[in-house]
Amino acid sequence: MLTLSKPISAGQAQAYHKSEFANAKENYYTEGERVRGEWQGQLAARYGLRGEVNEEQFARLSEGQHPQTGEALIRRQQAHEYVNEHGETVRAMEHRAGWDATFSAPKSVSLTALVGGDNRVREAHRESVRVALDEMERYAQARIGGNAVAQTTGAWAVAKFEHDSSRPVDGYAAPQLHTHAVIFNVTETAEGKTRSLQAQELYKTQQYATAVYRSELAARLQRMGYEVERGAHGQPEIKGYTREYLDASSPRRQQIVERLEEQGRRGAGAAQIAAHRTRDAKQALSVDEV
Repeated sequence: MLTLSKPISAGQAQAYHKSEFANAKENYYTEGERVRGEWQGQLAARYGLRGEVNEEQFARLSEGQHPQTGEALIRRQQAHEYVNEHGETVRAMEHRAGWDATFSAPKSVSLTALVGGDNRVREAHRESVRVALDEMERYAQARIGGNAVAQTTGAWAVAKFEHDSSRPVDGYAAPQLHTHAVIFNVTETAEGKTRSLQAQELYKTQQYATAVYRSELAARLQRMGYEVERGAHGQPEIKGYTREYLDASSPRRQQIVERLEEQGRRGAGAAQIAAHRTRDAKQALSVDEV
C-alpha cells in the first residue's frame, strides 16, 4: 500500500537522505549493497536526472533549485510565525521540499522475496512501484496562485530508495520490503514555468496509486506461478503462509498496535505518532545475524 507523509522541509529532506537513505545498514537483507536510490519522472528526465540519485542534486531540488545549475526554481519561503483568525500563533514551515510516498509490500511478499530469496518478487515490487508512480504523475498539478485554478502538468521529479527491513524490535529487524519515493515540490507548466505542486491533488491520488500498485503486483506474482489471495485489507498475499508465521514476522506492527491500545487511540494519525515514539535505533547487524 501507499502512505503519504505530511510536507517535509528542505532540512528534513536532506537529513532524511543522509541518515536514512544513504546508510548501507538500512538494508539488512541485502548484504554489501548501499542504498543509492533511483530517479523517476518526466521532470527528472528534463533536468537530466537518470539512474542513481546524486546527493548534491537531491539537496538542490529539496531547496527548490535546479539540480544541475543551482538556479532558483521556486521562491524559497523562510520559516516564520503569524497570528491566524482565531488569535492563535502559528509557525509556518520553511520551503516545503516535498513528500515521502512509501510503498510497502504485503508481508507474505516481503518474506518470499527476502527470506525465500526470490529476487523476481523483489523486482515485481520494484516494477509495481514504478507503474504506480507513473500513474500518479499523470495527475500532478501546479499551484498557480491567487484565485487561479491549478494546472495539470503531468510532470514531476521523484527520488526512490528501496529498503528491506522494518525497525528492530528487541533486536530483531523483521523483513519488510518497501520503497520510499521522495516527491519534490516542483513541476513545470505547459509554458515552461516552474511552480510548486498542488498538494491536494497529490493526496487525492493516494488511494488510486495503492490500487494500481496492488493490481500490478498481483498480476506479476501470478505470472510467476504464485497463488495469490486477497488479504484482510485488500492487499495481494501469496498463499502458503500460516497466520502465526506472518504475525511472528510483524513485531513492529504489533508494537504499534499495543501502544495504541494502551493509549486508547485509533486512526492513521495516531498510528503515525505511535510509530515515531516506539522506534528502536538501527543496529549494525549482518545478514546472518538478522
